[in-house]
Amino acid sequence: MVEVIDVFIVGAGPAGIHAACAAQDLGLTYRVLDRRGIAHSFVEYPQALRFFSPPDEMEVGGVPFPMRGGEKPSREDILPYFRAVAAYRKLNLSLWERIESIRKHDGVFIVTCVAEHEPLNTRVYHTRTIALASGVWDVPNRLDCEGADLPHVNYRFNEPTEYFGCPTLVVGGGNSAVHAALTLAEAHASVVLAMRREPVAHQSHLRPFVVRDLQFAVEAGHVLLHAGVRVRRIEPGTAWLQPIRYDMDCPGGSEATGEPYGVDARFVFAMIGQRSDELVFQQLGLTVESDGRPVRDPDTYETEVGGVYVMGSLAGQKIDIIITSREQAAGVIHRIAARVSGS
Repeated sequence: MVEVIDVFIVGAGPAGIHAACAAQDLGLTYRVLDRRGIAHSFVEYPQALRFFSPPDEMEVGGVPFPMRGGEKPSREDILPYFRAVAAYRKLNLSLWERIESIRKHDGVFIVTCVAEHEPLNTRVYHTRTIALASGVWDVPNRLDCEGADLPHVNYRFNEPTEYFGCPTLVVGGGNSAVHAALTLAEAHASVVLAMRREPVAHQSHLRPFVVRDLQFAVEAGHVLLHAGVRVRRIEPGTAWLQPIRYDMDCPGGSEATGEPYGVDARFVFAMIGQRSDELVFQQLGLTVESDGRPVRDPDTYETEVGGVYVMGSLAGQKIDIIITSREQAAGVIHRIAARVSGS
């Protein structure tokens, strides 16, 4: 007889792990699938990165984070923590598997998956509901300009050491862009940071202490800030910046106010956000909004396909820290439990 589980969770990041723990606590049958390993988005974070949230806000599954409350966890702190949560809770994980197809029959979703790098190794899962917690970090946004695909243009940032002494342009207005610029400057790269608008706390999710650190670096001459610009063209060794007036009502979010000018840029890091891989959304027949997230009910987070929910960063742009994501994920699992029980 085919086993039909209560909820199939797609994504083994913070929201997916916390959802699995909530399902476990409620006695639901569940399975967590990820096409990579556990907490893969954190694996790709820069090695020197410290998170912006204290450890108590990073906790999932009711498992305490073993750090003093005043300290900010690093990438090297959080990866062992998530492994420990998965091991301690004995979570039902299917890692390095990707979804090949999804269909629905008699109210049950039939999910066919294949193991990564093993195309003949397939598994089929039957589930009453699906919770999408796959995040919005799979596909980096790309610059819309000539030269955006040149080999010295990078859309992810990790280790700064190899850029020692090199003229480097960082593009972006969020915390990740500022962190990349500061880290490169600490590694003695010659750093230009290009932003569409002046850095202000809470603008583009910039934390106040991030703005403060950037101001210190600019005043010390470690980072050369060009605010109110966009990248017009990239060439080997040079990037052309155009002065703009930031205005989201204009096409492209800005209006040109001056002629482009060149800055030295042997390397370019475009830290301008990411999007979800929309393949699973297409397989489910979900409508995707302009921000890359599926259309969903703002209160229940159920999509237009009955029995399919979103959680974590897929649920909305405001859900960008674990403390908010875990509360919302637990709420979704409680609604699924009520749905499965018929109450």
